[in-house]
Amino acid sequence: MVLINFTLNLKDGQMPKWIWDKFNNIEYITIPAWVKQGINIAFTSHLGGLSSYPYQSLNLGLHVGDQKEKVIKNRQQILQLFSSDLNHMVSCEQVHSANVALVDQSLAGRGARDLASALPDCDALICSTPGLVLATFYADCFPIFFFDPVKRTVAVAHSGWKGTMGRIAGFALEKMQLAGGSYPENVEVLIGPGIESCCFNIQAELAVRVQQEFPSFTDIIYSEHDRYFWDLKNTIRQTLLQSGCLPANISTCDLCTSCHPELFFSYRRESGTTGRMGAFIGLKY
Repeated sequence: MVLINFTLNLKDGQMPKWIWDKFNNIEYITIPAWVKQGINIAFTSHLGGLSSYPYQSLNLGLHVGDQKEKVIKNRQQILQLFSSDLNHMVSCEQVHSANVALVDQSLAGRGARDLASALPDCDALICSTPGLVLATFYADCFPIFFFDPVKRTVAVAHSGWKGTMGRIAGFALEKMQLAGGSYPENVEVLIGPGIESCCFNIQAELAVRVQQEFPSFTDIIYSEHDRYFWDLKNTIRQTLLQSGCLPANISTCDLCTSCHPELFFSYRRESGTTGRMGAFIGLKY
């Protein structure tokens, strides 16, 4: 695979904030400015791993039917990006909630090798402990990366349509402030790849619910030939703005997981039988 020449869309004179990088055979999205400040961050493609069809090849999900041994080896490859290992990784159950968990050294290794030990009943993780790596997994839902350079705190949120409806992005910011004193205006955010509105058609009843839930939001639902489409990414972005994030601090990755089979797994495109990409973030020692 050739390194993909996609970067962040430029707005208001900003420099690109995310790039594709490569380690061994693994190509991943990262943010150089965060890396320079001591942050480990990666969002993977589906390429570069050991899994076989229909999970080829860098499947990182233990819950999709893939061979556990291959998934664990795939995860080990990713942790090598950060000179780390599975003993320092923490993941959560991912139940499509808006619940947020705080992570410290006592939780190291939870969910890294098995589902049973993953942090229960939550979809977002916050950490200010150097050396730990937060990990969540995706096949159309949106990864949201958070970094507060003032308080040295990071977070990641798994935002599918239910989490977006539940405003998980806002709850993550609120928890960062309550737990560690992070002011929303200091927090930098990347909304990573997910299913874009071009591919996320929904039932009319859900479209009505979305508009009722977000009455002040603009351009999040559109219709075409009696079909309704939901712009999850724009909904997340407006949730972040409503919660106090500055527009200049929010970056987006405009790659649709459903439109790019050469790059990403997609639950909707593959009718549910597919692997998972990974979102990883942590503070370096």
